[in-house]
Amino acid sequence: MNSAILRLGVRSLVGRARVYLMLALPVLLVLLALLLRSLAGADFGPGDKIGFLKVFGVGVVVPIVTLIATSTLISSELDDGSIIYLLSKPVPRIAIVASKAVVILAAVVLFAAVPLGLAGLILAGGSDRIALGAFAGALLSGTAYVGIFIVLATLLKRSVVGALVYWLVWESTLSSLIGPVKWLSARAWGSSVIDSISTVSSDAKGVPWWYAVLTMLIAVLAGVFLAGRRLSSMTLSDE
Repeated sequence: MNSAILRLGVRSLVGRARVYLMLALPVLLVLLALLLRSLAGADFGPGDKIGFLKVFGVGVVVPIVTLIATSTLISSELDDGSIIYLLSKPVPRIAIVASKAVVILAAVVLFAAVPLGLAGLILAGGSDRIALGAFAGALLSGTAYVGIFIVLATLLKRSVVGALVYWLVWESTLSSLIGPVKWLSARAWGSSVIDSISTVSSDAKGVPWWYAVLTMLIAVLAGVFLAGRRLSSMTLSDE
């Protein structure tokens, strides 16, 4: 880690207009939770509550927040050339990536995992451990997305488009339609953790929670390593 890069990353993240979109998503999530609680009432059972948290929370809020943070701290700097400032410093490239990954993960916790846990509390209170499962599931899937999106940001020229295609095609479509894909889906990993922590019985057969934790660790560590290698192969003349 590098403390200077951490500080620069936080300033860059909160100093751009994109932070308002990251703030709008959790606010919308909480407002929808309040609306569902007031309108649906008893008809909105535990299974429906978990379904909402999985579909809109883990399936939409978590990846979009992660993508916005990643595009702000990595994709934008590569596109506008400001990454040259960091590449010119005597700092290991892996430290640059790891420091930015920590800031992105902090944004995921603040703008995705905590609001998802709060939405769970609004919908279910402390019953069935739904809120705890929602927080843990969002944290796990968000951490995996950090590794995935960082790699895409350093490998692809149009990384935001590539990340959106990945999210819409692989995560949102194929993982829902083709069973084996869920074993390689960050969304499915987060949903599996929600199911394993909550006491609500689910008919859906997800991946084991220990597998979700293991693959999340592999995704984020491999993502940081590969992105660091990619930056190491860059030169100022390339930029």
